[in-house]
Amino acid sequence: MKKRILGTLLSLVMVGSLLAGCSGGKDSSGGSSASGTASSGGEYADMKIVLILPGSIDDQSWNASNNAGAEACNKELGTSIEVVESVPVEEFESTFTEYGEKGYNLVMSAGSQFDEACAAVAPQYPDTVYTVINGTASDTDNMVPVFPKEYEGSYLAGMIAGYTTENGKFATLGGESNAAMVKLLDTYEAIAVKTAEDRGIAGASATRSFLNTWTDVSVGKSMTAQMIDNGADTVFCYSNEATSGSIQATAEKNAKFIGYAADKNTESDCVVASVNMNWAGVYPWIIKGIKSGELKGAQEVGVAEGVFEVLYTDQCSDECKTAVGQAEKDIANGDIDLTQYFSEK
Repeated sequence: MKKRILGTLLSLVMVGSLLAGCSGGKDSSGGSSASGTASSGGEYADMKIVLILPGSIDDQSWNASNNAGAEACNKELGTSIEVVESVPVEEFESTFTEYGEKGYNLVMSAGSQFDEACAAVAPQYPDTVYTVINGTASDTDNMVPVFPKEYEGSYLAGMIAGYTTENGKFATLGGESNAAMVKLLDTYEAIAVKTAEDRGIAGASATRSFLNTWTDVSVGKSMTAQMIDNGADTVFCYSNEATSGSIQATAEKNAKFIGYAADKNTESDCVVASVNMNWAGVYPWIIKGIKSGELKGAQEVGVAEGVFEVLYTDQCSDECKTAVGQAEKDIANGDIDLTQYFSEK
């Protein structure tokens, strides 16, 4: 049985007049496009919004969870967000430019890899707000990146891993090495090892590898298999499609897997629990804040804002669930300094 632990979303006062324009438009970029079904009327219905994704909405990970956020806005706010998926890196700038030229009110994108393109294009279209989910660049007034404190979610995942392991050997894998990834893996490994040691497992340790791909399932599978062969019994992989390969290897090698960024619990019996990114809860907050004008500059969101929800399976003990629940409260209240775990401050 899964237990969902949801944080409390931030609320915003909605003011200001309606933004003009009609929704949607035919996608002329390299990626494929899909538009959600919106309810008629409402003060957000006339907003022209696009969400640009680097991968497929069927990846059961990062892109799928962000697409769920767009769908939540369409249902709750009456928006009609156009979703453009699988946009290649070389077309980031041209796609941003296209929707600036079309006069869209809000251009959203999901992934820190969009930061550079956003910085190059956004200043040219001051009447369009550009929001990069997982981004940090905010050089102009119309750049409003929203950065999830991923290390807060990975702290919870690390605690679950610490209660799951039998030998104290952790395999951690990331899609690529960047500042945000390193921080979340630092945090995950530190608390996983500490939790295992607190349980009396001597010599607990974590081994880290980077896949250098977000999509290659075979790479995720082969690297995970090698790490399990080297002794790891508990695996954490933060990538997109490549995560499925990691889960396949974990299942075949009879190890355990901790899901992250999406609900992986039904993908295999080897998955003990998942720390899901609840963008379906956060996206409406973003849209409200953009429209009201109250959301300005770089934003950081985490456990307190409901970004992360822990989804358990029956493999998790009551002791584990209690400890993770307390950790959620402590993080939300600011009682834990997670920066202590960062290898680079």
